Amino acid sequence: MAAEPRSSETVRGTCTAMCPEPERKQRERQKRLHKFEMLAGTENYMVPTADPDKTVKEYTRPAAGKERVQPSELRPPAILLKTVQYLVEEIVPKTDVPWVEVYNFVFDRLRSIKQDMTIQQVKGKSCVSVLEVSLRFLIFSSYRLCEEPLGSFDPKINDTHVQECFSRLLSSYELGEHKNEPEFQSLFLLYNLG
Repeated sequence: MAAEPRSSETVRGTCTAMCPEPERKQRERQKRLHKFEMLAGTENYMVPTADPDKTVKEYTRPAAGKERVQPSELRPPAILLKTVQYLVEEIVPKTDVPWVEVYNFVFDRLRSIKQDMTIQQVKGKSCVSVLEVSLRFLIFSSYRLCEEPLGSFDPKINDTHVQECFSRLLSSYELGEHKNEPEFQSLFLLYNLG
């Protein structure tokens, strides 16, 4: 039996899906699947079935006394990037639901991705790629939802996440050259003008 990593050691994710299987099954049993995650044709079942190719790990708040996160619950950098790309390419373009619903789903799942990155201390190109895509989504959302009522979209919460992403991204740029750095340096300045 392998020894559990000491707290100073970095945990590396081993989950190769966008959502760990135990979470997917638990959310299915508890009827907590988002409609974007349901297997087509089961949406109206008493207990809809999760589509393993569409279910994305939810954000959960860290709890005091909670056991250490297991590697099987964390997605490695390549899967985090695949998940971000899925969200942006498959969920963001949806037009059959109110866009605020799309935003709420993607926003929550991006928080989960950032959480996995933080726990694993992901750096380098994978980190930069995830943050750049996340920032484009968050900044676009600021524009797209600016006239929504506060109960639907809170621009201050969105802005907090934009600033956190910028902070981490700009720090990541200091570790090496990245082709999109000029674009995001400019976006940072423009976003923070007023």
